[in-house]
Amino acid sequence: MLLIKAGHIYLKRFLRTGRIAAPVMLDNRVNRSVPGFFMVRLPDNIVFFGPPGVGKGVQASRLSERRGMVHFSMGDALRAEIAEGSELGATIQAALARGEFASDETVLAVLEKQLDRSGPVTGLILDGFPRTIAQAEKLEQMLSERGGELSRVLLLDASSDTLVARLTGRLLCAQCGETFHQLFKVPEREGCCDACGGGLSRREDDSESVQLERLNTYRYLTEPLAGFYRQRGLLDVIDGSGSIEEVSERIDRSLGGA
Repeated sequence: MLLIKAGHIYLKRFLRTGRIAAPVMLDNRVNRSVPGFFMVRLPDNIVFFGPPGVGKGVQASRLSERRGMVHFSMGDALRAEIAEGSELGATIQAALARGEFASDETVLAVLEKQLDRSGPVTGLILDGFPRTIAQAEKLEQMLSERGGELSRVLLLDASSDTLVARLTGRLLCAQCGETFHQLFKVPEREGCCDACGGGLSRREDDSESVQLERLNTYRYLTEPLAGFYRQRGLLDVIDGSGSIEEVSERIDRSLGGA
């Protein structure tokens, strides 16, 4: 098998499962005759990060659908470990019970588990990871060991006023758990859930003072990470204000179109 630099080869992807496999090379040409495959260009690996309320999860999911990439949400992965009752999950739950974040060691173990499951490290959208320079350095090592690398880091950002308006506008139905928003998903009847008719209320931790503190803490902790990727020439800051569609268009322009 001829190994060519990642980013310039074409891979086969199973139609049924979507799993990517390495190409069969014949006389330096890709064998296109194997049934059950079609040829796809090797996608990039991208990091998404940004403050609470900027919509990075929504945008990462939309980009995944548009480009056939794998959306890896660290938050979802941590919750899945807890739900599975794994040893990692117990460690994560214990940290949360103490009011702490999961340690770098634990978070990296969760990521490594995911990377080892997914085969070739290509076409990943890393959402909510890394958060520290130590995590970023370890991510580079993990990708390199598996033949991959980061191609772009997208920092979605918006003004504190915009973010607070988004974060404090959430409404929750106490009866069925359905969520609404005062700006983006307005219920048909004020104060009433469209699904069950139950009363809607705002969570205590969605107050303006709490959200401002979260934003200030986030910016303090992640500014070094932005500098880390800026020095490597990977960082692009995306305006996260405006509609979901407008932000998606900005992301596509940053990445070079469709």
